[in-house]
Amino acid sequence: MTARKTKNPAAKKAAVKTANGSTSVNKPGVISTIVDCISKDKGSTVDETLAVLTRKFPDRDPAGMRKTALIQSNKQKTSKEVVDGRGTVFYKRR
Repeated sequence: MTARKTKNPAAKKAAVKTANGSTSVNKPGVISTIVDCISKDKGSTVDETLAVLTRKFPDRDPAGMRKTALIQSNKQKTSKEVVDGRGTVFYKRR
C-alpha cells in the first residue's frame, strides 16, 4: 500500500508544525511588537513596551522580555530623548 499525496498544497503547508510544536502561521513575535511600539508617533519607553509585551505574551518571563525590549529598542531606534515623567523614549521614524 502506498501513501496518498494531498492534492491541496495549502492544506499541507498549514498542517506543518513549527519548531515549538504549534501549527500557527506567522503570528507577530516579540521583536516585531517592540518595533511597533517604538514606531508610534509618541514613541515608547522600555516600561511601556514591557507592559504591551506582558499583555500580549503572558506565558513568557517578564524579566527576559524587559532585557529584550531594552536591547532591541536601542538597536531599532532612529532617535531617543529623555522626557520628564516618562524617562528615555525611543523612536523609530519612518
